[in-house]
Amino acid sequence: MPTSNPIGFVPAFVLTALALPASAQPPTGQHGTTAEPGALRLEVTPQGAFIRKVAVSSDDRGGPKPLTPSGLIWSHPGGGLAWIGNSVSIGNNGSEVFTEYTLNNEATELFSVNDSNPPTAIWSDATSVGSENQQVASAEATNTKVAIHTINFGTPQASVVLRKYTSASPVPDWTYGWDFAGTAHVGISRDGQKIVAAVGNGVNGTADVVVFSPASNVPLSYTPIAIGANNDIRGFDLSADGSTLYVSSSGSPTAYIFDVATASVVFSQPLQASFDSHAISGDGKVFAFGNFGSMSVYEKTGTFYTNTHNQIVGGQCYCAMIDISDDGKTIASGYTFYSTYLPVQIMALDVPSKTNTMTDVVTATGGFQNIVSAISISADGQRFAVGLWGDGSGPVAEARFYARNQNTALGTVNLPGSVFGIQISADGHKMIAGSKAVHANQFGNGGSLDLWGEGTPFTSFCGAGVGGIISCPCGNPQVPAGSTTGCDNFVAPAGGATLAATGNAVTNAGDTVQFQMTGGVGTSVTVLFQGTTNTANTRSGAGVRCVGGTLKRLYKGNPVAGAINFPNNGVTVHDQSALKGFVINAPVTLYYYAAYRNSAANGQPGCPGLNFGFNTTNAVSADWTP
Repeated sequence: MPTSNPIGFVPAFVLTALALPASAQPPTGQHGTTAEPGALRLEVTPQGAFIRKVAVSSDDRGGPKPLTPSGLIWSHPGGGLAWIGNSVSIGNNGSEVFTEYTLNNEATELFSVNDSNPPTAIWSDATSVGSENQQVASAEATNTKVAIHTINFGTPQASVVLRKYTSASPVPDWTYGWDFAGTAHVGISRDGQKIVAAVGNGVNGTADVVVFSPASNVPLSYTPIAIGANNDIRGFDLSADGSTLYVSSSGSPTAYIFDVATASVVFSQPLQASFDSHAISGDGKVFAFGNFGSMSVYEKTGTFYTNTHNQIVGGQCYCAMIDISDDGKTIASGYTFYSTYLPVQIMALDVPSKTNTMTDVVTATGGFQNIVSAISISADGQRFAVGLWGDGSGPVAEARFYARNQNTALGTVNLPGSVFGIQISADGHKMIAGSKAVHANQFGNGGSLDLWGEGTPFTSFCGAGVGGIISCPCGNPQVPAGSTTGCDNFVAPAGGATLAATGNAVTNAGDTVQFQMTGGVGTSVTVLFQGTTNTANTRSGAGVRCVGGTLKRLYKGNPVAGAINFPNNGVTVHDQSALKGFVINAPVTLYYYAAYRNSAANGQPGCPGLNFGFNTTNAVSADWTP
């Protein structure tokens, strides 16, 4: 998905001519205390759309409105710390929220989507305090996360730092730095095997693109793309498969398509103006960018990209945000109407037929600017999330959840302030929004993270040592403690294996259930079990098993880097269960866990007699329906 920073739109190297955005302003107090930001306003010029900071005299922070939509899972307010929720991501098979706060008491934090309301962070890293222009990204198939930000902003010592984390620890596995401080972005492939960062270098007139593997901070490639002196980066989106990067410049606006494998620009296209509406599909074959009253779509034929469609919207508007599905067949877009700054238009485009599949016009009231500030689409393009600045205390809900073929929103979260960052989970079941406590146009600080979830038939359980479950038996507690993961497997980095599930749990041709295990051991053989009860509470090798009753070994396979998905033989779960002698008669709840070879557990303290070491994941329940 494209990264966005609605409180940092203005390119770093043209700040001498423009008012600083809030995220770029040195606070009046020290970081870690309460800085007082000015209000933000959108200004549209012939050159594009830009966020300006404006001085106001009132200190109107307002108060939170009730958050009561049926799909709200949890809300995490700042609690007086005065940070603003900005850059957010969902990863590790949709089970975790990763974020960095901005403005005050900056910190990097990890949350479980399955936590109670309000949630407690799994871990927190305060080393980002004092930073600016934060961006984060999470892998979907692994527990890898990345965060990038600027330190010493606005000083001769300004620099950019990239940190790579896993769910196991708030201590980064590695860091990488740049001794200059243009606009910085980072992305990670869904499988977690490619990390790509880009940082504007105004002195050299380049966008420096750096590619990493998750294992090391030694770059696989370092490529400066010439974008012109004093220009900076405006658009950034890494394809989900990690093959292709879309990056665009601000001054002298131009879009560049960068091939990650060859570390080279393979296509470029001049742009008419500078906006934040840029995206590329998950397979790198479709990209799009916005303009005044339109969105241009390019599709790849052979080795060349061709403009195949232009979506036209009437009125004084511009395309503000875009995201594209993995297969390139669906594009979600949002238009801001700058004549009154009250209506916005949300749309979904079917790329093969070049037809719009839904349209929703959301009109605010009052004097605040209502703009489209963020869009994020699911991997299959069937769902997408939209963030708005909204209308403060007015009726417009700022975080919105859509289906590609339905005009009205599936669900909304009415926030007291403006959304600055949003992401939907890859499976389309959850969205996380980061926001300011008051409207972007208002003077004030503080914010929240709000997680909204569409109904899912799966629930994770069986965290060792949590809620009456026995502790890990071999002196190998969960990492992090108190989470819903398996027991530590004695292999660096510290941590156990996690089982998650996605899809439709139905006993017909619509069965799309998939189980994802991460955090296992290398290629050690792994087996997925199905059971009929969840009351077992017993040691199982170096782990804990909660699943019992009628047990069936459904699937077996060898993971890659400790990660494997089931089914892995092309047979759906309900059909595989029948082949194993257990017909799923829905409605019924069944239970699943994975066991894997863990020879490092042999001979560990507390594991007498364990000569054929193995370990287990947490468990997942599935509510099957006909």
